[in-house]
This record gives sequence, structure tokens and C-alpha cells, in this order.
Amino acid sequence: MFRLSRHRRERLILSIVGLVLGFIWFFPILWMFFSSLQPNSELLVYPPKIIPRKVTLENFKTILFSGRGVNVGRSFLISVFLASIVTIGVLVTATPAAYAFARLEFKGRDILFWLIVATLILPVQMFIVPVYLLLDRLRLLNTFWAIILPPIGPAFGVFLLRQFMLTIPDELEDAAKIDGCSPLRFLVQVVVPLMRPALVSLAILTFLGVWNDLLWPMLVITDSKLMPLQPALARIRGEYHGTFEAGTIMAGAFIAAIPVLIIFAFASRYIVRAISTSGISR
Repeated sequence: MFRLSRHRRERLILSIVGLVLGFIWFFPILWMFFSSLQPNSELLVYPPKIIPRKVTLENFKTILFSGRGVNVGRSFLISVFLASIVTIGVLVTATPAAYAFARLEFKGRDILFWLIVATLILPVQMFIVPVYLLLDRLRLLNTFWAIILPPIGPAFGVFLLRQFMLTIPDELEDAAKIDGCSPLRFLVQVVVPLMRPALVSLAILTFLGVWNDLLWPMLVITDSKLMPLQPALARIRGEYHGTFEAGTIMAGAFIAAIPVLIIFAFASRYIVRAISTSGISR
């Protein structure tokens, strides 16, 4: 009888567990996709059929071209634009701030850093009213700036990058100083290339956070021409109130999930590497 070694048995068990968990995670997405390809009448059948007997693209045509006052295609592009701009802004502001807390010496550095980190324990809902009133005073409501400005400079981004920077050997900085390298040049030419996993992870988390945000855009954006994808889909769902058009709603949900699936498929390893490394500090 063929016997596996202990190491191979453990790998086989872990592989089976990983496949089962992966299927459990992916099954709702698969069901959502198949539901979007079914006529709404078939979704009422009991027991429900996962594999559609009749494939149709009518649900995607309805959600894209008959949005009942909301242009889903335009909202999709708006969400891509806003998420990209916010991601760039977060990287540009969080990187030098994290470098200052990790490498520069100044009075009150540690106290200021931990005060910033302490804001992570505060619920986001605490900031909704004061930020909203501030944007109202600045007359930025119902503009893209109302979505772009508040997320820039996040405490989590500063914390993540700072912890990663602490893992960079001091010898590299000492050698750079001997060669006459300024702190800014050292940050750009040495630190940033070494921090690629952390930067990519922060970019992914920021992009997905803006992409999936529903509450804040619904509060600050009222013009349908400026509405991102998630509020647009929520408004369309409200328009369908009283009718059962789950296939159309599933089509919109699948369109919104496409960028998320693509990002995690190609960049999930960066998130794992960055988070596993950022916990190491001096």
C-alpha cells in the first residue's frame, strides 16, 4: 500500500482545505454571475437553478442602457477615476509622513505617531458630520472634491508604511549619507523601491475602499451625472422597488465586482507579504 510521508500528508490536507475554502468564497460570485445571465422569471423557480437553462444578456443591457435616470457606464468610469486619484493622493501623502516617523528624529515624534494611530480606534461615523459641515462651508458638496479630499492622509497608511520602513537596515541609510545622499533622495531612490509590496498593498486597499464606499458618496453627491457606481446601483435598485428584477440587480453587482476580482487575482500576494512584514518593528 502506497504511503505518503508526513510532510506530503500535511501539504495534501492544507491543499484540500484551501480548495474547499476557496470554493466557499467563490461560490456566491459564481451564483451571482449565473443569476445575471438568467431571465427574471427563472429566478423564481424553486428549487433554484444555479446553471441557467436559458442564457440571456438582457439583464446587462437593462442595467447599462436603461438605468432609469442613472448612466451606469459613466458611473463606472467615475468610480475608476475617483478611486485612482484617491489612491495616488494617499501614496503621495502617506509615504513621506511614514518616512518622517520611521527615519527622522524630531521632538514629540513618537507621541504624535501614536496619537495618529489612536484615531484608528475611532468609528468612521464620528467624522461624518464635522467633515460634511466643513465641505459645506468650503462649498465642495456635490463635487468630486468631496470624495477625493477626506480619505487622503489616512492613519492606517502611515502606520503600515512606517512599520515596513522600520525593517530597512540602518546600514543602507548610513551608506547613503556617506555618499552625500539627501533624505529625500534616499526616500525616492532607496526606500520606495524596497517598499513595493507595502505600497502596492496600500494602493489596493485604498482603491477598494473608495470603490466599495456607498454611504459617503450618497451623502455628498446628489447629481446623477457625478454619481459613482455604488450609489448609482443603489438608486437603480430603489427604482426597481415593488418589482422582482433580481437578474438585473445581479448584473449590476457583477459589474461592480469585476475590478475587485481582477485586483485580488493579480496582487493578493503583495497584500500577504506587506501585512506579514509590517508587524516587525524595532
